[in-house]
Amino acid sequence: MTTSDGRSRRWTGPRTLLLDVMGTVVDIDGSVRRMAGQTMTAAGVDAGRVPGLVDEWGRVMQAAMDEIVAGAAAWRGHRELRRAALEQVWSTADGLPALSDAAIDELSGVVARLDPWPDSPAALAELRTTCTVVALSNADQTELVALSAHGGLVWDGLLSAQTVRSYKPDPAVYAMAAEALSVAPDQVLMVAAHPWDLRGAAALGYATAYVARPDAEPPHADDEFDLAVDDLTQLAELMRRGAPSG
Repeated sequence: MTTSDGRSRRWTGPRTLLLDVMGTVVDIDGSVRRMAGQTMTAAGVDAGRVPGLVDEWGRVMQAAMDEIVAGAAAWRGHRELRRAALEQVWSTADGLPALSDAAIDELSGVVARLDPWPDSPAALAELRTTCTVVALSNADQTELVALSAHGGLVWDGLLSAQTVRSYKPDPAVYAMAAEALSVAPDQVLMVAAHPWDLRGAAALGYATAYVARPDAEPPHADDEFDLAVDDLTQLAELMRRGAPSG
């Protein structure tokens, strides 16, 4: 894996940034565990079962998205998939209390209430002083708007994979983003905490920046990124140091 030290190196590459959101800018795993735990235990689920249910919920959700990307299933929106995955988990697990419609709605709408990583709001604001900063997410457009408002996240633009009725890492998603911004892929820096996302972007010619986040999937030994930073604050510092003068 090729990395760059954001504290010591001057960045002279693309200044149009596409940022993954869930996991990179907001803490999806921690937020979902916390909020699902509250809702599930209030419904009568033993607290000890919650982590396993949340993990299975995420696994079923990811499998459904993978089928869509592979062309093996018709497209469905992100929130719709999350609701269907929850209902599947609930219908196949033993000994669970029934969930009310209100509880199902609350759980399936969890993305709108994801909390940002502590550095994210200020770092995005700093990045926007030297770069164009756009979200590129698998979340539905309405989910992106809501979570940005919830977390105090300000962007230059919001792009959802919903536009092309697929999900990252489908090449169509990255191609859509470059077209929407009217830039060539090699003039864009994809920023993510997910190596699979960066691999997908790199295959289309994007520059890539890996952001280390707690409990995130680690890069493979042979992964190569143009940048690797500890957090978005370090990325903003790197961009500021490399900003053109005048």
